[in-house]
Amino acid sequence: MAKKDFDIDFDFDEAYGFDAKSFAGDEAFDDSVNMDEFSDEELGLSPKDKQSQEDDFDLDGNLDDFLNMGEEEAPQAEQSWQEPEQDSWQEDAQEPEDTAPEQYEGEEDYGEEPAYDEEAPAEFEGAYDESYDEEAEDEAPRKEKKPRKPIKMPKMPKLPKLKTPNIFTKFFDLYFGPVLHKEQREEPVDPNNPRRRRRKSRSQIFKEVYLPPLTVCVCLILVLTFVLGSVSNVIERHQINKQNQQSQLDASISHAQQLAAQGEQVMAEAEALGAGYDYDKAIEKLESIGDLTQHPEVAAKRAEYETAKNSLVEYKDPTLIPNLSFHVLIEDMTRAKQDEELGGSYNKNFVTTGEFSKILNQLYTNGYVLVDFGSFIAANTDLDGNQKFMVDSILLPEGKKPVMLTETMVNYFEYMVDSDGDHKADAKGDGFANKLVIDGNGDIKAEYIDASGQTLVGNYDFVPILEDFIAEHPDFCYRGARAILAVTGHEGVFGYRCNTSYISTVSQQYYDEQVAGAKEIANALRDKGYTIACFTYKNDAYGKLSVAQIQADLQSWTSQVVNVIGQVDTFVFARASRLTEYGASSNAFQVMYSSGFRYYISNDATPYTEVNDTYVRQNRLMVTGENMQHKSSMFSGLFDTNAVLELSTRGSVPTG
Repeated sequence: MAKKDFDIDFDFDEAYGFDAKSFAGDEAFDDSVNMDEFSDEELGLSPKDKQSQEDDFDLDGNLDDFLNMGEEEAPQAEQSWQEPEQDSWQEDAQEPEDTAPEQYEGEEDYGEEPAYDEEAPAEFEGAYDESYDEEAEDEAPRKEKKPRKPIKMPKMPKLPKLKTPNIFTKFFDLYFGPVLHKEQREEPVDPNNPRRRRRKSRSQIFKEVYLPPLTVCVCLILVLTFVLGSVSNVIERHQINKQNQQSQLDASISHAQQLAAQGEQVMAEAEALGAGYDYDKAIEKLESIGDLTQHPEVAAKRAEYETAKNSLVEYKDPTLIPNLSFHVLIEDMTRAKQDEELGGSYNKNFVTTGEFSKILNQLYTNGYVLVDFGSFIAANTDLDGNQKFMVDSILLPEGKKPVMLTETMVNYFEYMVDSDGDHKADAKGDGFANKLVIDGNGDIKAEYIDASGQTLVGNYDFVPILEDFIAEHPDFCYRGARAILAVTGHEGVFGYRCNTSYISTVSQQYYDEQVAGAKEIANALRDKGYTIACFTYKNDAYGKLSVAQIQADLQSWTSQVVNVIGQVDTFVFARASRLTEYGASSNAFQVMYSSGFRYYISNDATPYTEVNDTYVRQNRLMVTGENMQHKSSMFSGLFDTNAVLELSTRGSVPTG
C-alpha cells in the first residue's frame, strides 16, 4: 500500500471515542507557555522523568504503535491481500523494544503486560509521511477503498482477584501493617521544612500504632470476660435451678416416704389396738393420719374395724370371770425337788415354766381373752373425793370369754435362790429365777442361774413368758390388759433386796443399788399394763391376825415398799386366807381400806367377783400341782390339766 492510499477520511475521534476537550479540560490549552522557565525541581521531575516525557512525544515513533495497540500479527493466510513488497520506511518506523516507558515508583505491579505486536498491519504501511501533500491528494483521483479489517481493541491485563476484606484482615491492615511494613508509615511533615519529614516519637508511635490494638484487645478481653461471666452465670443458674428441682423432688419423695412411714406406724399401732378389740381407739388412731382419701389402705382398714366393732358381743356378768393365780414359776423341777426340806412343797404348790406356757396355749385355744379390773369396772370420783365403782361392759367377738391372771410372791425369796445366805443367787438354788431385769432390747426378762453356775437372761418366769405369748397372739390381750403381780416386802420386791434391814447387814450402797433396780422394774411393769398388788408385808394370813397385827403389817408395807414401788390399791390375801366381813362393820376391812386398798382378792375354788360402790372383791383359783392333779374339775372349761402336768419330772404330786 502506497502512502497516498492512506484513508484520510478515517475519523480517529469517532473510532476510538477520543474527545480532545474532555482530554484537555475546560480550559483552553495555552501553547504560549514556555516550560523552560520552570526548573526540574519545581516541576518535580528527575532527569529520568524528563527523558521519559520527551520520549512520550515522539510522534514519529509512537503514532503507529498507538494505532496498532493490541493487534496481534495476522496469520499468513489472512495477509494474502497485501502487496508483495513493503516500503523501506516501515522498518525505520519501528520503535526499539527498550523505548517502553519505565514504571514509576509507587505504581502497583499488576503483572507483566501482554506483549503487543509492534509490526503495523499492512493496510497502515506508510500511513504517515511529513512530505505528504494534501492538495496533491485532493487533485489525485481517489482509488476505490478496499474493505478494512476491523480494529481489535487492546486486551486489558488480568487484574489479581481481590479478596473480600473481613474484620480480621481490616484489623491486621489497620494496626499491624504499619508495624510490619516500616516503609508504609507516614511520618509527619516538619512545619519549618516542608520537604523534611519529622521522625515520630515513641509516644506518638505507641499512641498511633500500639495503643489502638491494645485498646481493642482490652475491650475484647472485657467483652470476652463479660460473655464468659454471663455464660457462667447462666450455667450456674441452670445448675441452681436443677439443684432446686432435685431438692424439690427429693423433698417430695422424702415427704412421700414420711407419709408412707407415718402410715405404716399408724397402721401398726391401730392393728395392736384392733387386735385387742379396742376398735374405737383403733379407728381414732387411723383417723389421726388426716385425709384418708390419700391413704386408701388406711381407709380400707378403718372400714374393716367398723365391721368388726359392729360384730362384738357385750359381756356383762363379772361373776363369771375366773382369776387363775400362780406362785412364781419353777424353771427346773428336778433341782426344786432336790431340796430336802421344801422339795415336796414346791411340787405341791408351784407350777413350772413349761406348764404355764401350755396353760396359756390352752386358754387361747378355748377362746379366753386376758382382762383386768380396768376392763370391766369403771371407777368414778364423787364430789367428796371418794371412788364409786360400777360394772362396765366388755365387748368381745362371739365365742370369746374373759379371764384374769395373777402371780404372787414375785419376790424370789432368798430361800429359793440363795443357798449360802450371802444375799446373792447361786447355782445351788432351787431352780427358780432370781430377779426380773431389763434386757438390751428394753424387754422385761428374768435372770436365772443354772445348775452349772451360768447366769442366763430369758423367759424363766411368768412375766417374760406372758409377754412373748401376747406378742405372738395380740388378740389374747383385751385392750392392753395384763396380769396382777403381788409382792411381799420383808425381803424386797422383784428379787431386789430393798428392805432397810440390808443396810446394816450389807451396806448402804448395796441398798441404794437394790432400790434403784426395783424402781426400774416397777415402772417398766406399769408401762406394760401390769397391776402391782400387796401380798402382805410378811406373807401372813390376815384371816388369822388381829386388827392390830394387820395394821402393823400394813405400816411396814407402807414404810418399806410404797417408797420403792409407789402406792397400790389391790390386795391379794396370802396363805389362802380371807376376811370374814367387808364394809363398815369390819375393823380389819376399815384398816385395809384406810391404807388405800380398793380391790380385794382371796382364795376360792369358784370364780366370783363383787362390785360395790366403795370396793371390789374377787375369788382367785390357785393353779398348783396338787389342784391340777387332784382337783382338776376346778379348771374345767379353762384348760386340760392332764395335757399340762409334767409328771415325768414331778412324779407323784403330794396332797394335804
